[in-house]
Amino acid sequence: MGNEPIWKVERQPAWLVAAIKKTITDLPGGYAEAAEWLGVTENALFNRLRVDGDQIFPLGWAMVLQRAGGSTHIADAVARHSQGVFVPLADVDDLDNADINQRLMESIEWIGRHSNFVRKATADGVIDADERAQIEENSYQVIAKFQEHVTLLYRVFCVAEKSDA
Repeated sequence: MGNEPIWKVERQPAWLVAAIKKTITDLPGGYAEAAEWLGVTENALFNRLRVDGDQIFPLGWAMVLQRAGGSTHIADAVARHSQGVFVPLADVDDLDNADINQRLMESIEWIGRHSNFVRKATADGVIDADERAQIEENSYQVIAKFQEHVTLLYRVFCVAEKSDA
């Protein structure tokens, strides 16, 4: 018991468990639907969704559920934990200029919210933990939406680079 390696603490971190749980609860049928998608019981899910449990939730299962629900909670959580931002890519065949501009407008809307959050948070001279969490969540959305806009802009309007691969 006292000889367990330090890395075991991170074997299934709380942030990943939280993202998986959010993915499951966003499914219309919740845990019952998740169990059905994976061909397991609800108890099998609960047993694997404990931070300090002896079983872990397989990443493959998490990705199946993320795709089934159409969310990006797990990808977002991994990106954030890696000090990055997850940017989903749309199918360029289904895009037009209006779609690309829509992503830009969404980014600008998030920037406006960011400005309001910062103004309110700094009014008293201190950003508390709740204010910081709100600013960080909003900042993530600003970056993700803007990067999505730029990525789509280049994918649609730039000539594909030739490679030797």
